[in-house]
Amino acid sequence: MNSDKLDALIKRIASEHSIVLTKDDPILMMHTLNEVLLEKNEKAHAELLHKYEAILQENLNQWQTVASKKANALISAQQNNISKNKDPLTDQNLQLISEKIRIAINHEIRDLTRISRQAAIMNLLAAVLVLVSAVLVLVILS
Repeated sequence: MNSDKLDALIKRIASEHSIVLTKDDPILMMHTLNEVLLEKNEKAHAELLHKYEAILQENLNQWQTVASKKANALISAQQNNISKNKDPLTDQNLQLISEKIRIAINHEIRDLTRISRQAAIMNLLAAVLVLVSAVLVLVILS
């Protein structure tokens, strides 16, 4: 902890609690130790969130790949059926069905993406709340 921060902390404790501390007071060592632990905890949370985000992104990519393969297989099957039946009304109906399936799959992908993002945001907020709680506990105990 640099000298300016330490002086500011000593002044704050003196003004709020009417207790004068010196720079070699053991309670200030505890404050420094708590700050170090909070920094390590913050880094660990950031790393966990980064790993979780990578897992979510990988799952999203897998879902998109699977959905695209299924959509392409359905479209190909329908196109094969269309080429077999040259009836214009049948062609038109099959194209409408293909479009409906494509739209449904795109909606499913969007929903999965939205849910994944919401989960990531909730986890980020939870980590921030844990960090804020830890800081509050340390401030109250100081």
